[in-house]
Amino acid sequence: MTKLVATEGRAAGDVLFTALRSMLAIPAWPALVLLFATAAVMQPRLLTIPFLLIVLRQAVPLALAAIGQCLPMIGRSIDLSIGGVIAVVNVTLALPLFAGGPLWMSVAFPLAFGAAIGLFNAALIAFVRASAVVVTLGVSVMLVGVSYLVSGGAPGGTVHPFVRELAAGRWGLVPVAGVLLLVIATLAALLLRRSTFGHALYATGASYGAAWLGGLPVRKELVAAHVLSGIFAAAAGVILTGYIGTGTLNLGADLVMASVAAVVLGGTSFGGGAGGVAGVLAGAYALTFLANLMTGMGVGKPAQLIVQGAIIAGAAALARWRER
Repeated sequence: MTKLVATEGRAAGDVLFTALRSMLAIPAWPALVLLFATAAVMQPRLLTIPFLLIVLRQAVPLALAAIGQCLPMIGRSIDLSIGGVIAVVNVTLALPLFAGGPLWMSVAFPLAFGAAIGLFNAALIAFVRASAVVVTLGVSVMLVGVSYLVSGGAPGGTVHPFVRELAAGRWGLVPVAGVLLLVIATLAALLLRRSTFGHALYATGASYGAAWLGGLPVRKELVAAHVLSGIFAAAAGVILTGYIGTGTLNLGADLVMASVAAVVLGGTSFGGGAGGVAGVLAGAYALTFLANLMTGMGVGKPAQLIVQGAIIAGAAALARWRER
């Protein structure tokens, strides 16, 4: 009888442990529930529909950067050049040539530039086999230097009206940027889950060697993932630039680690081979909502940075725990 009780106890413990691991596989969802519960007690006005839509608009740049970030991370890589891409896109779009020029220039140039940077990163990572962290971090530093050169160290100016409307426009209460994000996220999710590229990328991240021995074009998948990451970073730069309406130095620097945190909170492991777009969106929204909640509670910027840093460190530790 005692042995039976002990066996049942172990079985119940195993069930609880499995349930806990499943919940933490995408920690962004319980994090959102906890944040909403806290807001309901501390700042109920944050849960009104208009304010939730404002948070959605604010979350768009981070969400775009994080969707792009999750692609190389699924393939067991990473992209730390996001901040540099955003910096160059910002100061470039504020130049008179772009602000007063045709619309296509303010859209085509950023996306082409992001793709080119992604291709450069991928060439060194996939073919030279250089460290993704070192390569993309070095490229980011180079791009920040380029942004200083382009702006002459004193950015300013205005941006094309369409860029402003894209970032800050509304259809009633619904932000245009939020609708654009949901459309892009849906397409990205379909790409990952339904395409040959997506399946091959997951296989590459799960086991690079096995994928290569199985005849999958692993290098091609990494190249495509990094190119798409660069494009998403550029799109985030366009939206951020539209928000502020002018050029500024070091715009988007805080999105680099925040995008990694959003991706890990969304269930994508540093080890690769797992993750999805829905979780990444939830992670980006949770981080943005957290910033608004702390501001509403009167938490100062230093404390906010400490909390955000703790979340990033905790996300890294959680990812490592899940891999065991």
